[in-house]
Amino acid sequence: MAMPTYGYTLGFIQSMLTEESGRVSGWFKEMDLGTVYQPIFSLPHKRAIGFDASLHSTDSEGKPVSAKTLFGPVESYSETSLLDLLSITLHVHNFFTGKPPRGLLFANLHPDVFLDSAQTGDFLAELVRHYRVPEGRLVIDIPGSVLKDERLSAPLDRYRQLGCLISVTDFGVDNTNLDTVWHTAPVVVKMGRPVIADATGDRRARLALTRAVSLLHEMNTLVVMEGIETEMEALIAIDADADFATGFHFGAPFEDLGAYCEPGAKLEALWNTYKRRAPSRTNETSARASLENEPAHSSEIRKLRSASPDEISRYREERRPFISAIQHIATSMKSGDEFEIACSALLALPGTIRCYMLDADGKQIGNDVTSRHPPAAKGVDFNALTAPADADWSRRDFFCRARNEPEVAQVTRQYCSLGGHTRCVTFSMATTVQHNPVVVCGDVDWTAHPRRRR
Repeated sequence: MAMPTYGYTLGFIQSMLTEESGRVSGWFKEMDLGTVYQPIFSLPHKRAIGFDASLHSTDSEGKPVSAKTLFGPVESYSETSLLDLLSITLHVHNFFTGKPPRGLLFANLHPDVFLDSAQTGDFLAELVRHYRVPEGRLVIDIPGSVLKDERLSAPLDRYRQLGCLISVTDFGVDNTNLDTVWHTAPVVVKMGRPVIADATGDRRARLALTRAVSLLHEMNTLVVMEGIETEMEALIAIDADADFATGFHFGAPFEDLGAYCEPGAKLEALWNTYKRRAPSRTNETSARASLENEPAHSSEIRKLRSASPDEISRYREERRPFISAIQHIATSMKSGDEFEIACSALLALPGTIRCYMLDADGKQIGNDVTSRHPPAAKGVDFNALTAPADADWSRRDFFCRARNEPEVAQVTRQYCSLGGHTRCVTFSMATTVQHNPVVVCGDVDWTAHPRRRR
């Protein structure tokens, strides 16, 4: 059983820090500790949405100390908690002091320290208050092994009350029951290095990855592919429809956030390679339809998919005004109307978030046209964070289906969108405007539009 972290106040931890040129380092067991960052990129937006923080440690002779040595066997839980609280203080200080970069800071906690919410919660409350951490900017990573712990509920509530977000790390596609993810409701799930490594050499593993990503999107969460080391692995992450990716392929970890430059050209080239190779794959609709036959499953998703004939009929009626509105956009554009004017009918429907237009390659044309009174996002709005004017949506199901069936309105399942809406439905339609093929799209928060009554 975890022992409490008595005495580890923020002031005590800060006394272990040394500041130089605006950055701090720490000292633990004759090892010098500093923060290094690994960017996490939104694949559609081709920009960093945040940074994974980790410790860089050296011994008294300046030689690097491996993570295995640093986080290896410890003498007591008190020592574990001391190292963890020192680490997160280092990361938060170095990220949020001065002019912090746009995006989120991801930092991990040892499972025992995370579950010790009474003491750790008080420490984090002091930490976010002292460094004026904006709500929703600090993400705490927890390993998937913690999800079934009976003590999990209290820490989740406590840290969310402080404005922290939760992510689940070291997640695999072979989890036999994903209901724990549903109930934990992380903002992202991070799939570890073994997942992408397996998918590289095994077609079945690659299909399982695509299906798992699709299922997680339906379970109100976004997906990070970790440990991307090669171009092939990055292409597999795109093909699986992962939202984010991180790893050495995009660059080595670094210390100075002020000197960071987006590798936009590299990400643009990656998308061009993906489209040129056009890898064969099961499309997202087919993958979703076959999820019940896979090892990964969720009773919660089965509940969502179980519907009576009356419920199906009612749902079709609820969709009808949105389908008519997306058809109206296509017709109006063909007649020469400006896109913003053509979108007015769809934007007037309750629950509509935004309208946007894609070119024949799936790249966004111009900015979003948003509703005057859009429903509030329940998660992080990564679209606003990254400015999606040149986003690439070519891997999304709403683009692929529309492109393959022009002049026919398409409707997605409810899914977690990068705009922060956990029950988003996208209506889309491919058409031709001034001899140029385009796809017009509209996102709707299905929890916000009024339901028809029986």
